[in-house]
Amino acid sequence: MVHRADPDIDTLPFATEGDLARQQRVACLTVLAHPQREMIGARAFLHPLERGQTIELSRLSPEFSLPNGLLKQPLGDPYASRQPTVLSCRDGVLLTPPIGESRVLVGGQPLSLPKRLEWNALERGVVLELSNRTALLLHLRASPLDMPMGGLVGGSEALDTVRQQIARAAPFAVPVLVTGETGVGKELVARALHDGSPRKDGPWVAVNVAEIKADTAASVLFGHVRGAFTGATQDHDGLFVRADGGTLFLDEIGEMAADVQAMLLRVLETGEVQRLGDRKLRKVNVRVVAATDQQLDDRGPVRSPLLYRLAGYHVHVPPLRQRLEDLGTLIAHFCDEEMARVGQVGQRVWLSAGLVARLASHKWPGNARELRNLVRTLVIQADGDDRLGRGFSLETWLGGERPETPPRRPRHVETPQLTDEAVAATLARNHWSLAATARELGIARSTLYVLIDRSTVLRTAADVTPAELRDAWARAGGDLDTMAPLLRVSPHGLRLALRAAGLGDGATTTDDGVADDTPSEL
Repeated sequence: MVHRADPDIDTLPFATEGDLARQQRVACLTVLAHPQREMIGARAFLHPLERGQTIELSRLSPEFSLPNGLLKQPLGDPYASRQPTVLSCRDGVLLTPPIGESRVLVGGQPLSLPKRLEWNALERGVVLELSNRTALLLHLRASPLDMPMGGLVGGSEALDTVRQQIARAAPFAVPVLVTGETGVGKELVARALHDGSPRKDGPWVAVNVAEIKADTAASVLFGHVRGAFTGATQDHDGLFVRADGGTLFLDEIGEMAADVQAMLLRVLETGEVQRLGDRKLRKVNVRVVAATDQQLDDRGPVRSPLLYRLAGYHVHVPPLRQRLEDLGTLIAHFCDEEMARVGQVGQRVWLSAGLVARLASHKWPGNARELRNLVRTLVIQADGDDRLGRGFSLETWLGGERPETPPRRPRHVETPQLTDEAVAATLARNHWSLAATARELGIARSTLYVLIDRSTVLRTAADVTPAELRDAWARAGGDLDTMAPLLRVSPHGLRLALRAAGLGDGATTTDDGVADDTPSEL
């Protein structure tokens, strides 16, 4: 059958967050940014506050449990003060600044006088910055659950709940409805359900049902035999047959055409498919997981009978703004992925505490996908620098429409008197590498960006048109070292521009399988 592993189980009771985590929530510090990569995601539970004791926050204390769970250690950053900021319980958490000059920011404001944070403020979390090198989230949370990661990045309480729901539903063949805003990673949850189920060795088939047209739906879903219609030159297995013995993931179920819904309901009820042009019925054993970012109810776009069939169990994926505890871990994870994507595997990069703190104040309507695209911009713009975000205009990125090209370096930077010809000649000698050119000219890379930005002759890879890219690709036979001097741009930026244009390594894919056409930034 399509939706049964146990004939006595059609649905599982929906488990709420309260059902899954009825533990006392206490104040906790989670590392969002730190010069040492392994410290990101570490946390310290502040249990002494409950007993009326104080906590000293400095480079030497408290001890943080590292994400691997094996070690505990203090922040240890030599630039952080030994003089502690004192935390105590006063109808919330009272922060008393260290003796002498304070280099601590609370919610972006200097901590010069004692400041009380009420409990409701700690529900979302408040960011503390130490010496603009370490960012900590002071928040409330329950003790972490000992759960397998399941391919999901982060250790927040909200994600613990999702993992527990996955563990509850995975062993059963009931259909699962995964809901959540766009970009939260619903396909990752669906894949975790498959990987944690008895059918993990079976096929995994994913499809965006919004792209299935009513006139081809029967063939796409159930297949056809040769001669079933004009152009059917051979037999074709549909999605249900391809997923037989495994999991079929139906994304964007709220966009499914009404006619297609009727077809899907029938196979869910009978567990049988019939190929177009074939008289025989075929039994299939498929576990269906559906996902949507829409609010589904009896009056919604999905017909009630189909909705009831799909929602054998419900997993809701929380938005990023409700799991700020994961922000630093996600940034580090995306940095690692993007560095590998541009061929810089193993290079350590980091963001300043101030930038991460500002990211924590953003609402993230695009959730993890939006964060990934931001990190991609930072990595590309860094051009090999180990510190991301230099000269980056966060306000331009976060406010209003995305620019066609990334924000340029500030125009008020003082620049030396260098002619376009001199800069171009130096770029050519250095094979159009921006980092090498800046070193030879004895200027900062940000200054070189300004010179290029002001020039009427020089440009970056972001200024190259798709037609120019295709022409140079054809002329150079796809060789990057030949294309860079032809287009007079950085090979590093050119490589990423090619990927963004679907040349070279091809278009990249986001975490939930949606093709990403984010333009190259350099």
